[in-house]
Amino acid sequence: MTTNTHTTAQLGDLVAAAFDQAAHYSTDPSEVSRLATQAVMHVVRRMRRASAPASRSRVSSLTTVFSPL
Repeated sequence: MTTNTHTTAQLGDLVAAAFDQAAHYSTDPSEVSRLATQAVMHVVRRMRRASAPASRSRVSSLTTVFSPL
């Protein structure tokens, strides 16, 4: 069984880790930059969604999707 732990990191650490990981997939600097940017934006979007309060329409649509048949 694995445990997901949430830790606080500096944005610079996230960017550096994204570039390090992207460098494993390509040697082209523009491709590495594109991959790292996509990874950072993905994390930022997820964090924004997780911290944003749910609106009524969002809650009702989730209820509809996950309601038992």
